[in-house]
Amino acid sequence: MNTRTLCALGGALLVGGTLPALADEGLWTFDQPPLARLDERYRFRPTPQWLDRLRLAAVDFRGASASFVSPAGLVLTNHHVGSSCIQKLSSAQRDLMKNGYLAPRREDELRCPDTELKVLHSSSDVTGAIQAAGARAQDAETANRERKTAIAETEKRCEADTKLRCSVVTLYHGAMYHLYRYHAWTDVRLVFAPEMEVAFFGGDPDNFVFPRFDLDIALFRVYEQGQPVRPRSYLKLARQGVKEDELVFAAGHPHSTDRLFTVAELDTQREVDYPLHLASARRQQRLLHGFGQQSPEATRRAAQVLFGTENWLKAMLGEFKTLRDPLFQQAKRSEEAKFRELATAKGNSEDPWAVLATASAKHRAKAKEFWAVDYGYRTLLKAAGEIVEIAHESALPEGDRLSAYRSAELPRLKRRLEADYPIYKDLEISRQAGYWQEARDLLGDAHPFVKTVLAGKTPREAASDRITVSRIDRADERRRLLAGGLAAIESSQDPLIQLARAIYPLRRALAKYQEVEIETPSKKASQALGRLRFDVFGRELPPDATSSLRLSYGVVKGYESEGTLVPWKTNFAGLFARHDAFDGKPPFTLPANWLGARGKLKSDTPFNFASTIDIIGGNSGSPVVNREGEWVGVIFDGNLEGLGNRFGYTETAARSLAVDSRAIVEALEVVYRAKALTAEIRGE
Repeated sequence: MNTRTLCALGGALLVGGTLPALADEGLWTFDQPPLARLDERYRFRPTPQWLDRLRLAAVDFRGASASFVSPAGLVLTNHHVGSSCIQKLSSAQRDLMKNGYLAPRREDELRCPDTELKVLHSSSDVTGAIQAAGARAQDAETANRERKTAIAETEKRCEADTKLRCSVVTLYHGAMYHLYRYHAWTDVRLVFAPEMEVAFFGGDPDNFVFPRFDLDIALFRVYEQGQPVRPRSYLKLARQGVKEDELVFAAGHPHSTDRLFTVAELDTQREVDYPLHLASARRQQRLLHGFGQQSPEATRRAAQVLFGTENWLKAMLGEFKTLRDPLFQQAKRSEEAKFRELATAKGNSEDPWAVLATASAKHRAKAKEFWAVDYGYRTLLKAAGEIVEIAHESALPEGDRLSAYRSAELPRLKRRLEADYPIYKDLEISRQAGYWQEARDLLGDAHPFVKTVLAGKTPREAASDRITVSRIDRADERRRLLAGGLAAIESSQDPLIQLARAIYPLRRALAKYQEVEIETPSKKASQALGRLRFDVFGRELPPDATSSLRLSYGVVKGYESEGTLVPWKTNFAGLFARHDAFDGKPPFTLPANWLGARGKLKSDTPFNFASTIDIIGGNSGSPVVNREGEWVGVIFDGNLEGLGNRFGYTETAARSLAVDSRAIVEALEVVYRAKALTAEIRGE
């Protein structure tokens, strides 16, 4: 993070209300693309038709990103984005994560157990209706209830009218609300996945590093009524590959950024949240490494969870580094001071900063409980907890429900819970015991949650006793409980359901406190700040990311790191050289088929490339397209210097990393001999 640039940015942001020079920064909504900026800097103004083609080809893949790349429903994303499906289709006898998979024929494509893909059909502004709800409420609890009721009713009415999947999306921290309408599909099938050794070549040591040598891709196909979907739009393979300094675009679903946070909010993240989350990630990393050391099968079972944990840990370390940077802190304080002056000059009598500071203080006081009083990571108890909460929350009016259980979210939750895939109780016991030990260390033995989950036993004993005899690992039991509703939940003798029933009131009380005492006043204060920003800039500043579809842009470009020039691309020759330099030892081991194809691959074929495209977590799998709208690559990572993108962006050294389309096609053709697949991608 070049925080000196951020300091300059802070000064430029507010002085005189002029538009800041933000370089290639921005995660833009498709209804408000940065046309003037693109025209001014790159002499390129995408047409509405160009934007529509890209929007309708961009896919939400389980909260990450992907794209249609053929008229027969073929979807390109990252291996690590599709790994949840790949792992669930694997077994000790057929390890698709390790050995990869290529469907010889359409009928051999493997259906994912619980995957949903979505494409944004259209959107509209519903700000007035949502903000009006609860505006005259006398207290925060009523305002929260009215707002949630308005959101749920808007989504229900939309789905009834359009038969599409509808979701209200918050923009500018509540200053705007948009209604997004999606086409959604649940019949998603695995077509191709490379071996983990080449998809994640270099492992954790090379993660977020460039130069990089990863074939981090996977191909799926979407079906409807047993036939491949004919998408309204798909991306065609570029006739020519990218060149240095070429303008490129990405369309993806970035999870969240905090670039518009106040100093009080950032201080809370730096001093409370990140230390808490980093410690938790390190615990999980140690636990999973220890579990995997038991046997090769244990290593396989823990592989996907370990990858996710290490990726999360490394990303947070980069973000935390930015938060702790004195220059970054100085820039944010200076920016906020200027913003306050501007508010005073405009006669604004509100003090949203004070409201957010109070909300942050309340968050600090309960941060450990917010983190620890839960069912755990994605475990069996988490499934039991969601089953219990679905039954209870569904019985409540929309305005009284926890936000995660509004009607629009229930089909996705139920589909995931009803899916049938392997669950390993030995791994479940280890992870749950680790989570409860963490809760015990954070909250103490006397806390009601700790007393409830441990019941006088050690975390390992408590986890083993309950998980060993539970039937929640069986899909038919989860389906029975979901179908039976409250009656089935209350009569269940399953120890995990019984425990989830006991945890639920504790968790709900905290969640409601968070919604009413922290989130509701924070939204109101953030709306006030958002209105002030609109007074100055209108929509010339992009909103923070919210997992909704965004457009970003940049140029293909290398950078300087610690006095060393880093090239814009790598190639196949570099891949084999890195394998040789480490004598093929893990994690620099190449699969046998790649070593066998060494003399057949064109050594100078660009493999991975870097660009100034602004990305954040969730952009993984985003298609990279050129001015013609043809796809030239797929985003799979950012570099270490770009890990501070959550809080601020600079194009000096922050880079997005992509797999080059030329490497994808050549690997499919030469290494995997997937001639039919390459012909489909080429449009032949």
